[in-house]
Amino acid sequence: MTDTYTVVFRGDLVPGTTPGEVRQRLQEFFRLDDARVERLFSGRPVAIRKNIELDRARQLRDMLAAMGALAEVRGGDGKAAIAASSAAVGDGLAAVTVAPPGADILRPEERRPVYCRDIATGHLSVDRAGGDVLKPHERRRPMALQIDLSHLEISSLDLEAVP
Repeated sequence: MTDTYTVVFRGDLVPGTTPGEVRQRLQEFFRLDDARVERLFSGRPVAIRKNIELDRARQLRDMLAAMGALAEVRGGDGKAAIAASSAAVGDGLAAVTVAPPGADILRPEERRPVYCRDIATGHLSVDRAGGDVLKPHERRRPMALQIDLSHLEISSLDLEAVP
């Protein structure tokens, strides 16, 4: 049995290319409508071709890199077998990319399950804007202070004597 591979694209571009030109090249080559092109650039991994041999997968990856799209070849287990073509980046440097906003960074096995919580909110209410937070029966009464100020006096200041 031969190993099969999948070519995956998640929206990464070859440095020096613009998203507009890469979108147009991919749309023309694959004859895609606008909705499908937008799906390619959603930031989530999209399988371009599945169950192909390694040589064909490498060839497709390099062809996409020539159009400005960095793709990776994944083995049957879903792990990246071969990263994006370093020849497309130039100078023999390995491709370093930053995932676009909203992209999946964690693999499915690294994610925690999300549980829906049933939180009772029936006892909560919203008051009008500018309304008092405390109800009248919840307020404390201010204490009346008796301060003796009879020993204090106000005198006029001699401003010319002050340095």
